[in-house]
Amino acid sequence: MANDGRSDVPLGRRSPMATTRVMVADRNVITRVGIRSILERNAGMAVVAEATTYEAILDAVDEHGPDVLIMDLDLGDDTTRGLKICEEITDRYPGTKVLVLANTLSEMIVVEALRRGATGYLCKDDVKADELGKGVKAVQDGETVLGKGVGSMVARGLGSSRGQAEHLTDRELDVIRAVAKGLSNKQIAVQMYVTESTVKFHLQNAARKLNTHRRAELVHRAAAAGLL
Repeated sequence: MANDGRSDVPLGRRSPMATTRVMVADRNVITRVGIRSILERNAGMAVVAEATTYEAILDAVDEHGPDVLIMDLDLGDDTTRGLKICEEITDRYPGTKVLVLANTLSEMIVVEALRRGATGYLCKDDVKADELGKGVKAVQDGETVLGKGVGSMVARGLGSSRGQAEHLTDRELDVIRAVAKGLSNKQIAVQMYVTESTVKFHLQNAARKLNTHRRAELVHRAAAAGLL
């Protein structure tokens, strides 16, 4: 709740007069300024920190202890890293709720972000100013907030067959990236210090999850989902 802020964060940095302390992680300065302007129209809300890189997010969350982190998963064109940051924030700082504010919608990314701890997912092009403020307050209070079209997308992702509902592991993504570089199974095995059979195992699992049997299509679908 709003009054249960992190006790280890110095009061001077916690904006003690604010009941909802927000951090914004986005590489676009206009977006950051816009979010700040929108949110600080709401009584009790304050943007206490900003970040433009993945590296800066953890340090800023640790220092300022925001109640809500609004983040774009693509701070450096690496959605998988953004997802890992989301998971790490959730694990290390459970008092900070994560609200994803994305440029585009991808069923796989939406479901994966929620699986890794995000409690809200909105699309920049669809969210209105008043909806953003309400969404921040809702996730702070422990609710799940899904933007226009996101709810049905999540339902499809969670209601699909077992193979489609499962998600790519970090190891499977590493193998797909290697395939995208044109490496053979043998070369991938050497690079990852595993056997060729292990590489084949990861490829088979990834292919099943993405519903394809061709290496090129596997790479294409992973890329289309923003995972490469």
